[in-house]
Amino acid sequence: MAPFQLFFLLSIVVILTLATFKGGQPERALALCLLAAYVAAVPLQILTFGRFQIGLAVGDALVLAVMVWLCLKYDRWWLFGATAAHALIVIGHVVAVVNPAITVRQGVAAMWVFGVITLYCLL
Repeated sequence: MAPFQLFFLLSIVVILTLATFKGGQPERALALCLLAAYVAAVPLQILTFGRFQIGLAVGDALVLAVMVWLCLKYDRWWLFGATAAHALIVIGHVVAVVNPAITVRQGVAAMWVFGVITLYCLL
């Protein structure tokens, strides 16, 4: 396992655990939503249309919708940063399809960076 993957996995475990046990209602809701998205990502990876990972894109769009709803419902500053970072993930799916010069590996790496930002905004 690459060091960045290990860092990301450990970040997921620590941050989602802290958010679940120490956070309020919006922190718990987002932690549950992100956990569901991470678990669902495994079977969703097989749904592709050419280079477009449609399963992951739809899953990320649903998470973004939940995050926008949480922004509108709760008064938390960190939600805006997390939502913006996750919106960049959704945009990254589109850019990976529109620009054929971007390889799948480059697209995934860019989306991981914004995934880390989303997680650390939750922290």
